[in-house]
Amino acid sequence: MKQKALAAIRDKLLEKRKSILQSIEREEGKKIILAKSKIINGDRVDEANMLSEMEVYGRLEEMERKKLQGIDQALERIEEGIYGRCVVCGGEIDERRLLAIPEARMCVFCQTVQEKMRASTGGVHGKSFSQSHSGPNQAKCSCLKK
Repeated sequence: MKQKALAAIRDKLLEKRKSILQSIEREEGKKIILAKSKIINGDRVDEANMLSEMEVYGRLEEMERKKLQGIDQALERIEEGIYGRCVVCGGEIDERRLLAIPEARMCVFCQTVQEKMRASTGGVHGKSFSQSHSGPNQAKCSCLKK
């Protein structure tokens, strides 16, 4: 991957990271406000609503933290010089994919296979994903034809 494209992706990752951290901070602030309002009001219906809202904020925060983890991992891969390589097959991830989803860890093929495996109940070929799909882009895999 060209250094210019890599620098642009790194900048995009850092921008996304900053935005997610701000979002997490906002969600934590909302939870604090809700918790304080519980102390003031004390009504059972209000308390139930507050708990429900806190649960929603908690789930949103968890999703944001997962995104943040993916971004941090991508930044680490850039620093290690292995960014742009699929973590499953070792093949090169298409630059267009990385520009669209800079935290992508897998090539389109491996991502598709993993999603199919998650959707199925028996796994792929009776083996784990990494056992059944090794080597760069196993394009002739029968599991994609199902």
